[in-house]
Amino acid sequence: MHMLAAIDLGGTHCRFARFAATPRGLDLEAVETCPTAGLQDSDAVLQQWESCLHTPLSRVAALVMGVAGPVQDGLRARLSNAPLRIDLNAVMPQFGLRRARVVNDFVCEACACLTRVGERSLHLLGPADIPCPSHRSPGEVPAPVAVLGGGTGLGSGWLVPQTDGGRLRWSPLPSESGHQAFAFLGREEEDFAVFARERLGRSLLRPDDVVTGRGLAVLHHFLTGRDLTPAAAAAEGLVGDHPTLRWYARFLGRTCAHWGLATLCYSGLFLTGGMVLRNPAVTEHPAFAEGFSLAPELGVLERIPVRRYTDAYSGLWGAAWLGANLAGVPTGR
Repeated sequence: MHMLAAIDLGGTHCRFARFAATPRGLDLEAVETCPTAGLQDSDAVLQQWESCLHTPLSRVAALVMGVAGPVQDGLRARLSNAPLRIDLNAVMPQFGLRRARVVNDFVCEACACLTRVGERSLHLLGPADIPCPSHRSPGEVPAPVAVLGGGTGLGSGWLVPQTDGGRLRWSPLPSESGHQAFAFLGREEEDFAVFARERLGRSLLRPDDVVTGRGLAVLHHFLTGRDLTPAAAAAEGLVGDHPTLRWYARFLGRTCAHWGLATLCYSGLFLTGGMVLRNPAVTEHPAFAEGFSLAPELGVLERIPVRRYTDAYSGLWGAAWLGANLAGVPTGR
C-alpha cells in the first residue's frame, strides 16, 4: 500500500485528503476542510495537512496540490480569487516530501473522471451509451474529455488521449477559458450586462463573472431588486421556475456549449463545482439544455455526453490519481 497526499486549494475553501493506493485501486482514507483565508503561505498549507490528517508528509509517496489559478513550473502557483501564493521549492525538504506537484485545480477535476468519480457521475444530455473514460478499451482511440465548473470562480480543464505502444494514456491540460469574454444575446441580456458591469466594476464580463457565485448574486439582484449574498440568492432564486434559475441555467448551458465547441470533447463534458453540486436544479432545468443548443448546423454538441459529478471531493480524487502516477504506483479506479 502507498500513501498519497491530495490538496484542493480553492478561493474559499481548502480540502485536504489522504488516499491509499492498493491493488484494488484508490481508497479515500481521510478528508478535512478549512477556510483558505486562514492559510498565509505554502508552509501553512502543508502544516495544516499534517495537523488535520495526523500524518507526517514524509510518509507519503507523493503530494499533488490543485490550485484555483495559474501554475508555473509544476511547483508554484497563485490563486485567482485570493492573495495566497504557493511555492513548494523551499518547503519540500523541510517536510521530507519526496515527490510533489502543483497543478491547476481543474486538471485534478479532469483526472477525476478516470476514477470512481467518473463512474458515479450523472448523465444529463447527449449520448447515454458512451462509456466513462476509465472504461475505454486499450485498442480504442477516444476523443478528448472536458470538465467545467463554477464556485468562487469558474474553472475548466481537459484530457487529451494518446496511444503509446498500443496503450491508451490521458494527458491533462489546464485552461483559463473562464476569463474569456462572455457572449450576451438579445436586449434583455444586454441590459443585464450593463447592470453587471456597473456592479462588478468591469468593462469586460467573463464567464468567471457570470456563472459563479458572485455572478448569481448580481443576476438575482438585477431580476428581483434584492441584493443578497451568493448563498442567499441561490436559496431564493435557484428553485422551481424562478427567473433567476432560468437565466442562470441558460448562461451555464451556453458556457458549456462554448467549451464543448472548443475542445470537441466527444468522450464527455463533466460538470463540477459548488454551484452545480449544491444546486442540481440548474443543470436539470430545460433552460440549461436550451443554452447548450448552439450551432445546431454543425451537429457537434449533440454528440457530446454531458455528465455531472456527484462527489464533492472530485478534485481530491483527481489529485490522488495524479499523485499515484507521479509515484509510479497503480491507480485502478
